[in-house]
Amino acid sequence: MLSNALYVGLAGWAVMMVSFNVSASSRHDEGIGFYIGYDGLATIASGTYAGLPNPNADHLTLLLDHGEHFHGIGAYSYSGQASAPNVLPTNANNRVPEISSLESPLPLEMGSGLYDGTLRSAVGSSEYSHLGIASIQSLSGHASGSMEDILFQSSSNRWSGPLNNVELGLRLVESTEGLHVGTEATKDIYGTDDVFNLGMSNNFEFKPIYWVDASAPGGIYSATFELLNTETGSSIKDSGTFHLDFAVSPIPEPSTYAMLLAGLFFVTWAARRPRTRATEFHQRANHDE
Repeated sequence: MLSNALYVGLAGWAVMMVSFNVSASSRHDEGIGFYIGYDGLATIASGTYAGLPNPNADHLTLLLDHGEHFHGIGAYSYSGQASAPNVLPTNANNRVPEISSLESPLPLEMGSGLYDGTLRSAVGSSEYSHLGIASIQSLSGHASGSMEDILFQSSSNRWSGPLNNVELGLRLVESTEGLHVGTEATKDIYGTDDVFNLGMSNNFEFKPIYWVDASAPGGIYSATFELLNTETGSSIKDSGTFHLDFAVSPIPEPSTYAMLLAGLFFVTWAARRPRTRATEFHQRANHDE
């Protein structure tokens, strides 16, 4: 029989593949997998806090492109009793990859050129690996029924409002020691300041590269951010906080290689056996249809 660890690994792989296939979208081939908009929903329509004002209303929000709709990442939210709720500057769905996806943190791979001698982020099989961020308004004006148009108008146009007079900054709240953020042209954008200017929010694009030294110890490396509106006099508010998680794999011991080979043998053996019908439950937090 397969070990419990192997079962968990295979289940996570299956969920990852299903998630990626469902969410293949119009700009993934450009490395864009996230957008920034502001929340236009005034009142919560359902659930524990139905009828209350939306605590995330008019706040900038990081939006995961999930094919035909968005997932809001790290939005303001309520906790506690509906009669006296507390407002939180984040929510349970505040990590990339999303906890509900059961995916491991995004792997870092060997860099080259400017990133020679580093382990850096790169586009892979996961939908979350498309780390580029663009303005929600980059999806406007496309043909009716196109992927861009469907995504732009999803959730009853909750996120499609123009970002006029918004100067956007990405603040690095904290990060694991050794984790850096750069671009194709600049290796460390937070070397002297904790706020990076993304520009005017109707037309910006940002393609970050997350990296550590090639000799960095194995483990999980995380960065916490918030989106700022640095333009005074604007009604659009700062976002909640959200986290991006990356993994550095330590060099395996010889015994680990042996276990890996044994696991691959079992996977091959299992794949050749007659398949049985299975069901899967996948719960996503803060899931916007």
